[in-house]
Amino acid sequence: MRHRSAFTALLIASVTVLACPADAKSRGTETVFFGTHGTGPGQGIFSAHFDPATGALTSLGLAAEIERPTWQVASPTRPILYSVSETGNDGKSEASVSAFSIDTNTGKLSLLNKVGSGGGGATHLSLDPRSQTLFVANYGTATVTALPVNADGTLGSLASSQQQAGSGPKPRQKSAHAHSVAIDPSGHYLLSADLGADKVFVYSFNPATRQLTPAPTPSFSAQPGSGPRHIAFAPGGRFVYIDSELSGEVTAYRWNSANGTLGPIQTVPAFSSDYAGEKSAAEIAMSSDGRFLYLSTRNSDQLIVYSTDPSNGRLTEIQRLAAGGKTPWSFSLSPEGNWLLVANEGAGRINVFKVNRRSGKLSATDKSLDVQSPVSVTFSKE
Repeated sequence: MRHRSAFTALLIASVTVLACPADAKSRGTETVFFGTHGTGPGQGIFSAHFDPATGALTSLGLAAEIERPTWQVASPTRPILYSVSETGNDGKSEASVSAFSIDTNTGKLSLLNKVGSGGGGATHLSLDPRSQTLFVANYGTATVTALPVNADGTLGSLASSQQQAGSGPKPRQKSAHAHSVAIDPSGHYLLSADLGADKVFVYSFNPATRQLTPAPTPSFSAQPGSGPRHIAFAPGGRFVYIDSELSGEVTAYRWNSANGTLGPIQTVPAFSSDYAGEKSAAEIAMSSDGRFLYLSTRNSDQLIVYSTDPSNGRLTEIQRLAAGGKTPWSFSLSPEGNWLLVANEGAGRINVFKVNRRSGKLSATDKSLDVQSPVSVTFSKE
């Protein structure tokens, strides 16, 4: 009798396991991808499962072998990831952008197709789901391009391209370098922060034709030698924040979506007045409610949290803390906003910080994951 009971219990357990496959959704985990500076065999994009309840990361290993996949963006409606291959920064060859299908259970990526980026040194992407367009910032050749996203999620050939020009006073500013792109909330303008030209270029965008043209006011000048890097729009689009890599600052702008113009509001330093080393601001991101802005600084290896004034867009620093490793190249807020994952490139490690949604402040955790040369963090939307 005891043997029959044991057999019945085992049978029930077996049926239960078969009925509940251990996929990512049943585990309650999210799939996250890490872009790297990796080159050669065994290097590329790495993946992990992330537990939003505890902040724990479980490595899934190499997701796809690809040369210098420094930036990714995920489709908001289907399990597809787009990635740059940042080659050709010398301007002598064209870089590429790849579309991958995502297996959220294994974290593996399967190549759908690969197309030319329209320039050298593809370094940043912005996806507009309304027009199904992927925008590319090509650092090496200072070109900004638009790629169609086809109905099946693959990428089409180049639809539009714009050339940026200019220079600045610092050694890295001998020519223009498009460092990032961001579609504005209205979907009618594309902004490009150019580190080499010390400018923010503005393009009118036609969603029907996917054509980019210089806006009536085609650019706005930043401080000489500042090196604009990344862009973060506030929810609603009234304000936009841009960090300057070379001067280590953040500038708040008023954004007018009616005519595509920027109005400077405030510039705040990310480094103390007595800091004697080289300054380098890196990543910038805004909380989903628009109340807090986050910034990472390389060289000083810090994270800085600012509160934002919803009436005028001004910033107030509320926290400064160690990034948990060396050279915090980039970071990303988790989809629900309770965690911030930092890619410490110099330490070869992803560090997890808890976010206090009420105060905006961060607290370090003991959760981390070793990844070789990580430079970006992207959560799958599926």
